[in-house]
Amino acid sequence: SKSIALDASVLTEEDVPETKKKIAMRIDNVWYDCTGWAKAHPGGARFVEYFNGRDATDAFYALHSYGPNGSDVALKRLQKLPKCEAPEGANLPEKVNAKTAAACEDFREFRVKLEEDGWFQRNLLQEAKHIAQTVVPYILGTALAFSHPVAATLLIGLGMQQAGWLTHDFLHGRGKYCDTMECLGPLLNGFNSHWWVQKHSMHHVFTNEHNKDEDITMEPIFYLEKPEKTGTPDSPARQWQHVYGYPMYLVTYMLWRFDSLRTALKRRDTKELAMMAVNYCWLACLPWQVAIGSIAVGGFLVGALVSATHQSEEIMFEQGEFVDVQFRSTRDAEVKNPFARYLWGGMDTQLEHHLFPTMPRYKYHKLRPILQAFCEKSGFGYRISPDSKIISDNWNTLKEMAMP
Repeated sequence: SKSIALDASVLTEEDVPETKKKIAMRIDNVWYDCTGWAKAHPGGARFVEYFNGRDATDAFYALHSYGPNGSDVALKRLQKLPKCEAPEGANLPEKVNAKTAAACEDFREFRVKLEEDGWFQRNLLQEAKHIAQTVVPYILGTALAFSHPVAATLLIGLGMQQAGWLTHDFLHGRGKYCDTMECLGPLLNGFNSHWWVQKHSMHHVFTNEHNKDEDITMEPIFYLEKPEKTGTPDSPARQWQHVYGYPMYLVTYMLWRFDSLRTALKRRDTKELAMMAVNYCWLACLPWQVAIGSIAVGGFLVGALVSATHQSEEIMFEQGEFVDVQFRSTRDAEVKNPFARYLWGGMDTQLEHHLFPTMPRYKYHKLRPILQAFCEKSGFGYRISPDSKIISDNWNTLKEMAMP
């Protein structure tokens, strides 16, 4: 899930201490020497270094292309890495918690069954439907920009929110189709793909882990734990965070645009810069109030909804096992109103998404009862609450952490 990060530069590659020692990780019970590969890892070296001496099987299959999810590029790269012996003192799940390790093995069998049943395959009619429900508000809003500016602002803002969900799905997806559709991010919202992958992948792999997951490590703007517990400096503004919290989501997309532009310029990514330029040219043709207002509306709708499904859950200060962490840190939203479900954009099935991010989002609701049945057998806890309660709990968390 893409959540608000008030400073996308909170965690950078430089934040991970550089090490000259051997880096080894385990995937499918095979140890790989990743010392030479770390810096070349498309997601950044920090991911590889954080998994040094650990099992990365579930994180690998969750986020990478390995065959059934549309491409096998990452799997082929993995198979070319040199193999090695297990490092001394390896931190393995079967040594830390045998029950959790066994449940994770059950999950891997569950994933294989979903692969065999075609859950990761895309449906072109569904794809067309989701693209249409994103593009139509843009078209209507643009047409009304000068005659009905308020309606245009709301329509384009709604389109920008839906474009966020749409490109989020494509950036997670694997295969030539998703690679092609990634262009909608810079074209519709001015977002840079590389910036998003670097930021968002950390959130997926280290969900709710303090100092790794930017979506919950937002001090001094938001405190989701008391400063004395996290060891971060306090801020006099903390006492008001439940007051300014939700209004600040209005700047979400503005900050993401800034970080995207900065990243694209730094990388000299001419292709994405050209597509982002198309977006800014279109915005320049709109009344400035509509252009700025729609960016604010779109950012608010994204930030206010998706942040709530994690921020009121457990904040962790240790690196856990990927599957177990997702169940501990993520809650589904029960959304009954059709328009509200449209606004959630599939992120009401947040747990399904975090466990299977490369699966098309329009399959998550059908997967929900199947996943619930799996949880009853495996012992994992499945968390779900009404959408109104989740929003309320998130605000209450901000208020509670604002107290002295």
